[in-house]
Amino acid sequence: MGLESFEVRGCKVVGDLLSQDRVQSRRPLKIGLMATGFFEYWRMYPETLRASVAADVQVVADRLGQQCDLVCSDLVDTVNSADAAGRFFKDEQIDLMILTECTYTPDYIVNQTLGHIPEVPLLIYVSQPHDRVDLGSDYEETLRNSGMMSLVQLVAGFRKMGIYPHLEVVVGSIHDEEVYRQIDRYLQVVTIYNQLKAMTVGVVGHVFRGMFDFEYDKTMIKGRLGPHVMNIQISHLLDLWEQTNPEERSVCALVEKVNRDYEVHPVRCSLSNGVKGLDQDDITKAARFAVTLRKLVEKFRLDAIALLGQHYVEAKTTSYLGVAELLNQGRVMAVTEGDVPGLIMMKIMRHLTGRTPFFGEWGEFDVPRNAMLIMGHGYLAPDEAKKGTPIRVRPTPEQWGYEGRGFSFELTMNPGPATMGHIINDIHGWRMLISGGEILDIAPLPCGECTVLVRVERPVKEYVEQLVKSGFPYHCILVSGNILRQLAQLANLMGVEKVFL
Repeated sequence: MGLESFEVRGCKVVGDLLSQDRVQSRRPLKIGLMATGFFEYWRMYPETLRASVAADVQVVADRLGQQCDLVCSDLVDTVNSADAAGRFFKDEQIDLMILTECTYTPDYIVNQTLGHIPEVPLLIYVSQPHDRVDLGSDYEETLRNSGMMSLVQLVAGFRKMGIYPHLEVVVGSIHDEEVYRQIDRYLQVVTIYNQLKAMTVGVVGHVFRGMFDFEYDKTMIKGRLGPHVMNIQISHLLDLWEQTNPEERSVCALVEKVNRDYEVHPVRCSLSNGVKGLDQDDITKAARFAVTLRKLVEKFRLDAIALLGQHYVEAKTTSYLGVAELLNQGRVMAVTEGDVPGLIMMKIMRHLTGRTPFFGEWGEFDVPRNAMLIMGHGYLAPDEAKKGTPIRVRPTPEQWGYEGRGFSFELTMNPGPATMGHIINDIHGWRMLISGGEILDIAPLPCGECTVLVRVERPVKEYVEQLVKSGFPYHCILVSGNILRQLAQLANLMGVEKVFL
């Protein structure tokens, strides 16, 4: 029998999904290192200069080789060696070129190499053997430290030619550990830039009606941001729901976990507002949906999934436990209301920080604290909850037609530096919101939702004014840690306008 589509229910081998062993969304980078010198100088100091430069290059190669898959050309010092290096890097299919010039090097030598790999991102490392000027240096030593002058020259030429508009630069001696940390952070940026192109984002349902800010063009997302967006019929989810028995071992294990590890308000107790707590049927339905959602993600080899919870999913139960289980595992991000650009931002932030972002909304402003309240419908990974506080499970405050009381988390995040952002495509093109702040040390609001208070850098009323004027989605993707520079670097690679708030 011939292959069929994944749309055929029950079909296990399909022609329109990659096999699991071919999925490349977690492929590591391959980095090229090119170091240059100038052949004219070798004959001036034939016994020492080239050997000193080669030793300096080896220090850099050994250090970079500890943190990435590194391939190095021979020392580039002539047009022929530059051409050979370019062909070598092209054959190796490198993802990033690191260029360091160890002596002054004419542009024609470097450009001979780069001409073979014009699409590969470029990181310039302005290096020296030492970070302090030796006031007793002879002329040979000044030549050994002369790479900076030709790198300044090189980039001026790039600007005249209109190439490499967003190259990155790091500066420091070959023994400076901060330089290698900066390089490592940029490697993270290039990694997610490449991995996004191999990712599949599943969408169940559609964008919440009336939320025009989230409407998207799948072709534009593929062309600019990278991921393939796959529409998944609601029938696939409902079929898996029906196939998932409430007595299934994985469902029972998750129910046990909730009752054992989380603070659940039972049905016999009322909250301060008179709302009854949850019963075991509420927890079982939430766990059953969580298992169903995991099966859906595995079936379609998804890297991320966006749900429209209301009316479809939540006719069965709320999706918060299912999303939380995915978020806790860290590999698959999940959101609601069809916010695919926000979902992609979550994938980016997760990769750059190793922390799971909070899928929140711009809630309220707080003038005395100069802060913004970010809140959301339980879409915060319990692993990211504030240390020392219980994982509170509460009835869902919004009723969308499901039976029972739902299932929602009431959490906040650990205090410390934070980054907020989102992405939008409008008549001006793609734009990325990049904003920093500090998560304040508070208890979660007793509202049955996740709430985080973030102090912002500019006066908060001015902040809100600029937020509204900037025209970004009402969702706020919030993550612990400062990745402002890395987001800006990624926006440059993508060709996306940066908007700092």
